[in-house]
Amino acid sequence: MKKQGISIYEASPGSAEQPKKKGLPCHLYFDLEFSRRHNAERNGDEMVDLLISVILEALFEKYSIQGNQDWIVELESSTAEKFSRHLIIRIPNTAFKDNTHAGAFVSEICSRIHSARGKDERFENMFVRKDSSSAEPPSQLLIDAAVYSRNRCFRLALSSKAGKNSVLLPTERFKCKDMCEEDMFMSSLICSMDVDCNKLLVCKMDMECMKTLQFDTEVNNDYRRHCTPKELPLNGVPSDTGNSPFPDLDKFIESISSIGNISGGAIFKIYFPRTLSSRFG
Repeated sequence: MKKQGISIYEASPGSAEQPKKKGLPCHLYFDLEFSRRHNAERNGDEMVDLLISVILEALFEKYSIQGNQDWIVELESSTAEKFSRHLIIRIPNTAFKDNTHAGAFVSEICSRIHSARGKDERFENMFVRKDSSSAEPPSQLLIDAAVYSRNRCFRLALSSKAGKNSVLLPTERFKCKDMCEEDMFMSSLICSMDVDCNKLLVCKMDMECMKTLQFDTEVNNDYRRHCTPKELPLNGVPSDTGNSPFPDLDKFIESISSIGNISGGAIFKIYFPRTLSSRFG
């Protein structure tokens, strides 16, 4: 199922119109990228595998969670010019409290990699060059730390960026290797919770020492409100389609998503029964 030239994104929990609105639980996710032209010696699989080992180690040390690679959804849209992958880690019965807590945990992961760099030569391979003009050693991590802010959009599986043909597809590794396309797509949604998600992971700055992260867990009393039903009826599902509050944005989306005589458009929001999650925003 190839979606050339079609961009579809999942919005991070939160609202620009309501900045104090509480975010929704989310799975741990990573956006990994670097220029292959400027980092020809880097092996993407080895870099991702080492990153996963650090993630699983941190989950065990901070939350006593014994990780499993079968929890990992790995998607790729790499080209000859650019390495690009998404990792989504779906911990059974568990999610991060919201994407800011996930982002704080990712900062812990980045800190561990920086600390290990001088002790273990394998971690040198986790750093990349931004361009070929620099004479300095590679200094940038392959992890994009900008995807954890409020209202950030995360590209969905089976779509490509506007004007591009590199579709975000599952790799044949980890959880995706034995999944059908529909199950893979639903598993790749970072804000789609299973009905048994009853524990939330907390990661935030300690109020007494702002340079120290605090790790904790909470009972998710509202987990049934955040879950995704296994089957969603198509009839009678209310949705806001067509025009959004931003006419110029509507025109732009229609202009780039129309193919030949087929007119494109945008799904502004979709509301599913018994869930507060918007699939697209």
